[in-house]
Amino acid sequence: MRKQRFGFTLIELLVVIAIIAVLIALLLPAVQAAREAARRSQCVNNLKQLGLAMHNYESVNSSLPPGQKSCCWGTWLVFLLPQIEQQALFNAWNFGGDLVYLNGQYDAPLRYGGVANGTVTASRVNAYMCPSDGTATSLSGIGPTVGSVTYKVTSQNYVVNYGNLHTAQPASFDFGGTTFTFGGAPFTDMNTPATGMGGQKVVGFSGISDGLSNTVLVSEIVVGTGTGGQYGAPFDLRGFSWWGSAASFTSWLAPNSSLPDVTESRDYCVYPYQMNPPCVEPTATLPRLNGVRSRHSGGVNATMGDGSVRFFKNSISLPVWRALSTTRGTEVLSSDSY
Repeated sequence: MRKQRFGFTLIELLVVIAIIAVLIALLLPAVQAAREAARRSQCVNNLKQLGLAMHNYESVNSSLPPGQKSCCWGTWLVFLLPQIEQQALFNAWNFGGDLVYLNGQYDAPLRYGGVANGTVTASRVNAYMCPSDGTATSLSGIGPTVGSVTYKVTSQNYVVNYGNLHTAQPASFDFGGTTFTFGGAPFTDMNTPATGMGGQKVVGFSGISDGLSNTVLVSEIVVGTGTGGQYGAPFDLRGFSWWGSAASFTSWLAPNSSLPDVTESRDYCVYPYQMNPPCVEPTATLPRLNGVRSRHSGGVNATMGDGSVRFFKNSISLPVWRALSTTRGTEVLSSDSY
């Protein structure tokens, strides 16, 4: 009488392993999708928090915060800190200052990236970060010359709306034989005069005649993958919104556009530096502008003037997207436009 054996044969074991592998392959996308849904939900919550903070700031100051103050005195990120329970960081910020000659070279100890503000710029504020963008990083020693004092500037994922043209906010812009008119924007540089530059100045909600629910305040940007950290070395400022030129977007480009951003001229968007997302340097006919971009599939999140958060698809009509970024453009938008 043969003794009965228990256990798997080799073939049975291989079949079981194959079944497990198939199940994992089927479940993994679902797990990844669930994780991204959670990250996207956190991004929406961050933008809602920023919308509430904007309303609180406007209520106290009768205007929205400046996109940046003068050349080097901080961006909207700094002005909003007290409204997101970061009063201590705000108190650590030193307003003012410009280039000084120190230790045989020019440095900027009180600029937004300077040593005196290193406590703030080296801090990572969760409300300014989208968890879907896994490239959170920092640049060290951004200064006007190689060898300047080392400090850190952390990356962020949210930028404010500078309107429908480019960041200089001209009254009009000629491109491809067509003249485009500036329709106003919720944010600008604090030192922009009331006349000229499109007549733009820091505005309050009463100045958004297009309607708060029809005007984007804040949207997303992905952190650039440039390297380095000194002037004279390649680095990508996109996503480093403590820095004035990186703190804003315009709607000239559609969400997640395949067209390149036009970034501040530092020779870092030319061969052999392969920046991602792609970028080109400004020209006389196409000045600086950054589009909105995200790691979410199919579009970007954005905070509207009424505090709501909406998801705008990459396929949104470009004229509609530009209309949503103006404050006084008088565009007519139907409820099914986006």
